[in-house]
Amino acid sequence: MSRTLLINPTAMEAGLIAAAEARKLPPARRAAFEAFARTGLPHKRIEGWKWTDLKAALRAPIDTPQADNDVIAPSIFGAVKPFEITIMNGEAEWPADVPKGVSVSTVGADEGAPLDKAIEHPMGALALAMSQSRLDIRIEAGARIGRPILIRRIAGPGTHHARTAVSIGASAAARVIESYHGVGRYFSNSLVDYRLDDDAALERFILQDASPDGVETSLACLRLGARTRLRQTSLLFGAKAARIETRIACEGESADIHLGNASLVADQRHADTTTHIRLDAPACVVRQSHKSALKERGQGVFQGKFFCARTAQKTDARMEAHALLLSDQAEADHKPELEIYADDVAMSHGSTAGALDADAIFYMRSRGLDERAARAMLVEAFVGAVFDDIDDETLRNIFRRRMSVWLENAP
Repeated sequence: MSRTLLINPTAMEAGLIAAAEARKLPPARRAAFEAFARTGLPHKRIEGWKWTDLKAALRAPIDTPQADNDVIAPSIFGAVKPFEITIMNGEAEWPADVPKGVSVSTVGADEGAPLDKAIEHPMGALALAMSQSRLDIRIEAGARIGRPILIRRIAGPGTHHARTAVSIGASAAARVIESYHGVGRYFSNSLVDYRLDDDAALERFILQDASPDGVETSLACLRLGARTRLRQTSLLFGAKAARIETRIACEGESADIHLGNASLVADQRHADTTTHIRLDAPACVVRQSHKSALKERGQGVFQGKFFCARTAQKTDARMEAHALLLSDQAEADHKPELEIYADDVAMSHGSTAGALDADAIFYMRSRGLDERAARAMLVEAFVGAVFDDIDDETLRNIFRRRMSVWLENAP
């Protein structure tokens, strides 16, 4: 197995090889690890990772795992009274009061065939190979789950891998919140598989707020049936390196997708929002908006791609990415893409980056605000628009309050 890795593997890659060999992986998981090993950890010489160099980010030693003696603080999403599933260092636990229409279980990592799209992705393949189990969440057909499901990932020192599968039956509706937190130096890698049957609806919320020394990667693969409805909102604060990636396959006609992404990145943190939407069926509608505010030496990355197959006529898809640079050292890297093979579609993309409007700051200061308050108000108005489409007022306010905490320290 080790011969398939690049020459001169890093200490992290060598450790992953040793762990895979010690576990004596069964054939399917061994194949997944070998798919990862063909490239090793992604690095800047790979086009899709040129702004997120995991190989470099993971050169420093990872802290040694310690006994879990810390009390876990309550989630900021407590106000919506979610059904909370905690994944601590890759191990899941949940309370007994599972909402009606929902089933939760853990199954062996070897059950079920590896996901085709995940095994083609280096970090997805690594999660398939190294996860010891899979968390399964199933929502019955026709169920309307009023209580949000919170999947709360918490990482401590060490290297952790986790897999989750969420299936939403036909005509069912659910809200899922995914939060990513960590302390110390760690590497956390997650793979999530969503399946939405025909006429299903999903509201997915993501909060990434990790340690400045942590490395966080997450790949979500979503398969959408006919007439499905997806609303996804994310807020990223970055880490030493953080990448939240969403890959959507529209397999049924008339899917309706809205993605709102926000990144607030300071110090020397790095936050990467990457999306890939493959449109294979006709009459799908996609709206995607990404907004970021970057200060000090923060780096924000947005990569978005719409792939429109010949069978996806009548597609209506629009993508935009906008960044505010709050310091001369901040960096915004945007790569919006369209790949179109159908001839009866309406598709567009755009990207901007710039500083705050000096005239707007002057106007607000002339109305009695100091410069700090004026700048914070402008940033809040700019980024906060991402959260306007959240129907649940309590959830909307939670995201806005977390944004306000970050803005309190804005220059």
